[in-house]
Amino acid sequence: MATNGILKKTILAGLGVYSLTREKAQEIMTDLVKRGELSKDEGSKFVKALVDKADEEIAFLKKMVDKQVNQAISKFRPSYEEEFKKLQQKIDKLTKEIEKLSSK
Repeated sequence: MATNGILKKTILAGLGVYSLTREKAQEIMTDLVKRGELSKDEGSKFVKALVDKADEEIAFLKKMVDKQVNQAISKFRPSYEEEFKKLQQKIDKLTKEIEKLSSK
């Protein structure tokens, strides 16, 4: 159950970073340049760094979600495989019985 909390936090963190779009980063940079806290060159680097960080976070989020989904699927897969084997055995048994009855 702890993995659900981690997954939820990871998704929310990723979405938070993702929501900081290039436009918003541009707005922040423009404001900092106007206030004299950044030069235009520094501002461009700032925007690029924010966008690159968002891309990294999105890639990380995708990996985490894929991992969690695969773990969840693997928990259910063995029971399905076992059920499939049992059904196959029943089908084989019924097929043999039908063949016996058909040959009489």
